[in-house]
Amino acid sequence: MYDILVVDDERWIRKGIIKMIDGQGSLIGNIMEADSVEAAERLFDECRPHIIISDVRFPKEDGCILCRRIYQKSPKTKIIMLSGYNDFEYVKSALNYKAVDYLLKPVAREALNDAIRRSIEEIRINEKPDIKKQEQDHGSVAKQPQPPVSVTGKNVDDIIRQVTEDIRSNYGEKISLSGISAKYHVSEAYFSSMFKKSMGTTLMNYLMGYRIEKAKELMMTTDRKIVDIAVLVGYPDIHYFNKVFKKLTGEAPRDYKKKLMIELKGGDDDL
Repeated sequence: MYDILVVDDERWIRKGIIKMIDGQGSLIGNIMEADSVEAAERLFDECRPHIIISDVRFPKEDGCILCRRIYQKSPKTKIIMLSGYNDFEYVKSALNYKAVDYLLKPVAREALNDAIRRSIEEIRINEKPDIKKQEQDHGSVAKQPQPPVSVTGKNVDDIIRQVTEDIRSNYGEKISLSGISAKYHVSEAYFSSMFKKSMGTTLMNYLMGYRIEKAKELMMTTDRKIVDIAVLVGYPDIHYFNKVFKKLTGEAPRDYKKKLMIELKGGDDDL
């Protein structure tokens, strides 16, 4: 499945784009969102989405800078640029970094999904040149990622065990799929597949869950402010921490801590 990252500083635009994305025959996996170039880069480093849909203009940033940085990190990642301006310089910059398309706002559903479809086709062709022939012959997509010749089932179990230990010891540090893949000399696709099979969840979901549990523990056992706790558990961006915390607990960090303080001390503490 193919993950997508939608980047725009306007929340209603992000939600509108996400709503327009169809399932592409159930090929779409997670759809993430970011409200700035900085947040998008962080999410990209952590989750490595296959497709990025980004505005070209932000209040203090340039979406073409994001396009360039993503291209430098991962030339195979597909980028679809959006803009309210038919600006030739933006178009030229986007094309320099192999953007799949440059769509003008308001974006048409058909044009958006066509660009996503072409992105997926290009990714699949690059991953396995004969995939179309396989589908014609067998009516199915490519097989599960295969391990490098030197990696055995026991090796993978050991690596997964070590990775979970690394997370428990270093959850406050920057941890990414690409970093783990490089450290243990396994492909990202294969490790992701094996981790999910072994742990029942993706690596990044496991990391997020562990970090939030640690944040809850720090709220209970210390008087640190939420912004400090966020940094300690690996989220230097408080806005992103708030979003992840609420997604996993159903409550904003501030509300969770206030309720916790009432239960523990019978009153509201300064947050």
